[in-house]
Amino acid sequence: MTISVRKLAASQTEAFDVEYISNEMFELVAKPIVERYSNDRPFNLLDVGGGNGIYADKVLEHFPAANVTVIEPEQTLLDKNRPHPRKSLLACTFQQASQQHQQDIIQFNWVLHHFVSNSYELTLQVQRAALTEAYQNLKPGGMVFIFENFYEGLWVSDMPGQVIYRLTASDSLKSVVARMGANTAGVGVCFHSESVWKSMLREAGFQEMYVTHCYEFGNLSPVKKACLGLKSQQVGFLVAVK
Repeated sequence: MTISVRKLAASQTEAFDVEYISNEMFELVAKPIVERYSNDRPFNLLDVGGGNGIYADKVLEHFPAANVTVIEPEQTLLDKNRPHPRKSLLACTFQQASQQHQQDIIQFNWVLHHFVSNSYELTLQVQRAALTEAYQNLKPGGMVFIFENFYEGLWVSDMPGQVIYRLTASDSLKSVVARMGANTAGVGVCFHSESVWKSMLREAGFQEMYVTHCYEFGNLSPVKKACLGLKSQQVGFLVAVK
């Protein structure tokens, strides 16, 4: 059975027309690439939800032998890509993409939490399926790179992410949640704790992985944090090897 994946409206994607990866964070990406491919060995990178292509351009500039494919379902973002002889564009979701050949690297930059469906349980299935598909579409020794926001629960590890999903995915609460600042209101967003993402990666088949904590973030009031059962918010970089 194919599970439907919810998509943001074009107006909801305007906030993503930016580049979040600083030079310091890019070094976290470059290090495992250099260790495995050096600066002149060809490799293929699939940038899932690559949007305006700024990140892809950074990879292409840094690695002269790299080829990057940007997958982006929002045409207005895809149209912002600068042409490059080693960059290909696919106007579709990751789930819709037909993989013609295996990849060396598949990257999800703050994308997996947008893989949501019509219930929390189905959303977990969609996210697990995406990681399983990534594993299957990697060459032996290939890597998955994931930048994500880790929401760590105060009492239960993954409680904040589940509460946030139910609030943002609710159609009846859409206007209220939007006024609170959630641009995913009415569609949904599903964050997880670090341990849950690592568990999903293991279920997908990955055994070798490591995580780097980049920085803490968040400006929620103590009351909102208490309502979410939220202990902390961190940006993390996950690397998993097939």
